[in-house]
Amino acid sequence: MAESAVSFAVERIGDTILQKAIFLKGVHEQVDRMQRELKRMQCFLKDADAKQQEDERVRNWVSEIRDVAYDAEDAIDALSSM
Repeated sequence: MAESAVSFAVERIGDTILQKAIFLKGVHEQVDRMQRELKRMQCFLKDADAKQQEDERVRNWVSEIRDVAYDAEDAIDALSSM
């Protein structure tokens, strides 16, 4: 009886560890993708900085992209510490 309880517990723990590993692998891939996207955003922002003085639409895009970039950086920091 005790053997079956221990066997069940070990199986459950193993399943949980496997699920966590799969989740963390997915998180790592998402962090990598977000970092690539942030680099693209930085390139856009460098180009747009000069143009935002002349065009209000560009100024709005720059503001929105900066906000998204800050949120993405915060998410990367949080996920990297997992």
